[in-house]
Amino acid sequence: MTLKTRMLATLRLSWLVASAVTVFWCSSAVGQERQKIRVAVGESVTHQTVSTVKTVSIANSDVADVIVAGPQELLINGKGIGITTLVMWSESGRSTMFDVVVRGQFSDQKIEIQVQLAELNHTVAKEYGLDMLFNSTGDHEVTAGTFPGDVAGPKDPMAFFDGVVAEGVDVALRYAHGDQEITAIMRALASTGALRVLAEPTVVAASGETASFLSGGEIPVPIASAGTSGGTTVTIEWKEFGIKVNFVPTIVDEGVINLKIAPEASSLDFSNGVQVSGFFIPAIRTRKAETTVELRHEEKLVIGGLIMEEEVDFESKIPILGDIPLLGYLFRGIQKSTTVTELLIVVSPKIVRALAPGTRVPLPTDRATPFEGDPAEWGNSAGSNQ
Repeated sequence: MTLKTRMLATLRLSWLVASAVTVFWCSSAVGQERQKIRVAVGESVTHQTVSTVKTVSIANSDVADVIVAGPQELLINGKGIGITTLVMWSESGRSTMFDVVVRGQFSDQKIEIQVQLAELNHTVAKEYGLDMLFNSTGDHEVTAGTFPGDVAGPKDPMAFFDGVVAEGVDVALRYAHGDQEITAIMRALASTGALRVLAEPTVVAASGETASFLSGGEIPVPIASAGTSGGTTVTIEWKEFGIKVNFVPTIVDEGVINLKIAPEASSLDFSNGVQVSGFFIPAIRTRKAETTVELRHEEKLVIGGLIMEEEVDFESKIPILGDIPLLGYLFRGIQKSTTVTELLIVVSPKIVRALAPGTRVPLPTDRATPFEGDPAEWGNSAGSNQ
């Protein structure tokens, strides 16, 4: 064997040994499970090491940071929810890797938020109307009447005076002299509104996380801007409207919840819309509030006083006659409506926990099929706990 041949054989052997060592090291590293260090957000834990610590490094400082507290002690501070890698080098130069798992406080608990949004209608509707009828049965029979009030409709004799009960009649007048007769009935109504539930959402969120609810829609709003070539570019921006609630619940102590809530109720107002670039854009009328409170489990928060007022007048009249000064009021019917609505919000947070793995959740459809199983159990809920 020549010198060159012996050198090549030695190189091949060295390469094979190095490859075997590399493969063995990689397979050992892959198979080795890293030790986990668990800490909650805003808290600190210490970790004792076997060897003396020389230096450390952490992959994501937004999740956690680490401080060398002693020759064989590390201090880990939880900063944000997530997982990151911690590498520690010993005085001998050997490195050890850890997985730092940062979870939220009370992470095994969730917050269920029950919300009721209702609109209390203080609307006062008023309606005034006067119907009149004139009869003359002398030498020349004459009948004339006006019915702008729509109290009982055109009729001779008028309802109420012929024994028929007429709804909405508040004032009745009859005057007869000889062969002439004047009758009149008047309506003066006032009514109020009532409470109307707008939405009853239930939202579940983790502690410290944002949850939101929207019952409504979005409208496209064109936005005009100067183009690069001197023209005008129109882009579309979507605006939300309807019932919207944003929550940020945080468990600060056992059974105590810090709740930041921002409810909003909005509607489209076409009477105050604007014309933009050939598009008619309705205005959005909005009522909203924002507050932060601390509530205990299942306590309730009530927010009220978000009042909106709108007045509408409607007039019906007989042409020409209704325009006569003073006398024209006898030929008119007037309706006035003042709409006053108040938004009422009731919020109740509740601490809940997830069901254990494998737990069967009964559903409304879990019913025994007719003619299957024990006849005594037909119609009973499967798995009911009654």
